[in-house]
Amino acid sequence: MKSDTTSGFVYQVGAIDYRGAVGDVVDHYARAFYESVFLTTFLQKRGEEFQNFFSSIMEKCHPGDFIRTRPWGAQGDRKIDGYLRSQRTLFQCYGPSEVRETDTIAKIDDDYFGAIPHWREYFDLWVFVHNSYSGLPPGVERKLLDLDTANSNVRVRPWGFEDLRQKLFSLSQTNIAALLGSVPSRGDVLNVQVPELLTILLAIVAQPAAAEPDVRPVPPDKLTANGLSESVRCLLALGMMASDRVKEFFARYHDPTLGDRVAQAFRR
Repeated sequence: MKSDTTSGFVYQVGAIDYRGAVGDVVDHYARAFYESVFLTTFLQKRGEEFQNFFSSIMEKCHPGDFIRTRPWGAQGDRKIDGYLRSQRTLFQCYGPSEVRETDTIAKIDDDYFGAIPHWREYFDLWVFVHNSYSGLPPGVERKLLDLDTANSNVRVRPWGFEDLRQKLFSLSQTNIAALLGSVPSRGDVLNVQVPELLTILLAIVAQPAAAEPDVRPVPPDKLTANGLSESVRCLLALGMMASDRVKEFFARYHDPTLGDRVAQAFRR
């Protein structure tokens, strides 16, 4: 861990590099949780929800500078979903259930050329914000490049998952929590008490049985073989820290069969 009272801090776990504001208390397990929550949130947001998620991140990153835009009566949104004043940047969001090349190109044309009459004197950069985690089709990339080279006075750029992720994690942990909600820290997990354990374990036991349970030995390299992300591996390791407490719970619990029943439920 490297800290600096003037420039902030860096906390690194594997590939995870968390940079935050001065004075933030960094918990790399919380960071791992935030990474997972952000991925899930990004994949789930569609349409107006995706636009609102993007705008909320930008408002936290650029308070008093980023302007959130919404449709207004017969005027609509005049082809602008957000504006960053200091950088003269206009944003247009696109969050369909599925990115189709032809539809996306038509959307880009409509939004880009539709914005020119209303906002041309105010922007030098036009950003197409999309929710395609796996990237854009080649025809869409070509369309954006064509628009970028056609007008030397206006740059055109796409923003996707990694761009929004970088924006989000440039914030302090307090602001990240305001966007993604509170998450358990290492201390929260290690401080789990008997009532919480009992609630969780009884809930596991109550799960319905699968039609055809498949019980196979778990190979020692299971985590590596599944290609799990660094943040997920970190969270699994965090959970294992409480394994001794769970073992002790089973040893002292009045029903000696509970451990076997929980194990059977996990196999199901």
